[in-house]
Order: sequence, then structure tokens, then C-alpha cells
Amino acid sequence: MSRSLSLRLAALPLAAAALASAPSPADAHPFGPPQTAEVTTAGDEVLVRWRFGADDDLSALAASLGVLPADRVLLDGVVLYTDGDDDLLAGDPSFAAYAETHLRAQRDGEPCEGATRPAEDLRDDGVVVALTCPAGDGPVTVAVDMLTDLHPAYRTLATGPGGQRAVYTAETPSHDWSLTTVTAADPGSSAASGAATSAALQLGGVLTGFAAAAGLGTVAWRRVSRRKVA
Repeated sequence: MSRSLSLRLAALPLAAAALASAPSPADAHPFGPPQTAEVTTAGDEVLVRWRFGADDDLSALAASLGVLPADRVLLDGVVLYTDGDDDLLAGDPSFAAYAETHLRAQRDGEPCEGATRPAEDLRDDGVVVALTCPAGDGPVTVAVDMLTDLHPAYRTLATGPGGQRAVYTAETPSHDWSLTTVTAADPGSSAASGAATSAALQLGGVLTGFAAAAGLGTVAWRRVSRRKVA
């Protein structure tokens, strides 16, 4: 065996390791804008409204659920948003089932019964799951693990009644919310929307270091990808 060939063979494991550790566009995708959620009450129901952080995240979920054709997935695994993806996803029964599985709650160990409400504008208004929980004065434990099955780096910044806040991650998918001493509010109201914005601003510091690690690469990749699409 020649010395040149020996050196090339010896370099293969190093090259493979470098490729494995290098962040690809698909890996960087979850490091974009975080998802947001609002926990409110309406009568006897607990309402959880969840919104996508970016349009591409919406399309990625649609592809994973089989709502979009396989040819929409690029070679690196990325799915770029196209007008109409939100309507396709919102109207597919698989999305309602997914939302009810990944937005759930319990009180005193007893599960709440959830039902997805129709999403008229999924991009802007998100999806709402209405949960009917057992009666009681204790806190309601709400679990949010939307998209973490696609990548564990996805985060959801959540706000609740009385200024309560939480950050949902793959490692911490549940949080206790006190809902017994607050005034009911529809999650689509201006007050609820304002609370969500406030929570995103206040909780943004939690993810500053996390986002900085991949932010520049993500922005550059998105710009290149969009130029290719255009």
C-alpha cells in the first residue's frame, strides 16, 4: 500500500467526525425564533394557544405528518415554507391529533380531556386546545412538547394568568399553573396577545446564549436558501 493511500485512509475517520459535528441547516433549524404559548381559562376550560416561531417550522411539521409531499423536503432535510402550507396543515386531521397529543394537562394526577378548536389562521393565531379538567383548587399541570419530537432543541415560551411564565423544553415539558384566582380570558384577546409578547421579551434572556451559538449560521443559511428559492 502506498504512503499516499495510507494517509488518505487514515484521514477518513477524522473527516467523518468533522462532518458529523458540523451543524447542517437542518440541525440549525430549531435555533430560530422560539414558539410561544398562552395558558388561560374560559369557564370550566383551560385553553392552551400555541404558535409557531417561524413559517418554516410549520412546513417542517406538515412534512413530518405527511401533509406535504416528500419532494418538498430538501436534500439536507429542510422544508421551506410555501403559501398555503398553513391551510393544508390546519385542515388535516393529523394536525388536530398531534396538537391534542402534545398540548395536554392534568390536575391532581387526573388527565384533562382535550379537544382542538378549528384554526382559522394558523400562521398568526396558532392552534388552541381546550382542556376540561377535574374540579379542584390545585394547580393544573400543562405539558407542551410541540416539535421536540422533530428536534430536542425546540423551545416554547409560555405565559399564564397573573404574569406567570415558563420555558418548555425537551427536558422540562411540563409546568404547574395556578388558575383558581384569575379572571377568565380568551387566548385570542388583545390582553392575552399582549401577555404573550411580554413573556417572550422577559424570557428571551433565558435563551440568549443558546441562540447566539447558532444564530449567525442560521441567518446566513436562511438568506442563501431563500435566494435559491427565488
